[in-house]
Amino acid sequence: MITGGRIEQEQTYPYPPERVWRALTDPAELGAWLMPADFAPEPGHTFTFDARPSLGMIEGEVLDVDPPRLLRCRWSGVFGQTIVTFSLTPVGGGTLLRVTHGGWDREGLHHRDGFDQGWHDKLAKDLAALLAARPSTELS
Repeated sequence: MITGGRIEQEQTYPYPPERVWRALTDPAELGAWLMPADFAPEPGHTFTFDARPSLGMIEGEVLDVDPPRLLRCRWSGVFGQTIVTFSLTPVGGGTLLRVTHGGWDREGLHHRDGFDQGWHDKLAKDLAALLAARPSTELS
């Protein structure tokens, strides 16, 4: 949903925060549910998402990391420069994941509605399916 100019999406998963964190930060898992990327959860790390053909290549930078609670990144692309924040909270045997995507400039606003629906689908379908298929919390 779009609130105050930001996209805010929430989803609860029946897995511990450490498991959801791995899906957000492991390059293979991130690529399986979101977009292929050369990602590393280290402040200052720059990465690229492959969002072709619709959005082309998205340049990113890791801004804040607090495992397994918070990941904040800058995304830059045809939609402008935005900030994406993943917040994980333990809840009743699972994890509440909140994604906030903000910083839209005037020229990027026409992409915002598509990202809102995209985040909903990615969290409710793609990430949920990945977690169900690979529920293990073992880190390799």
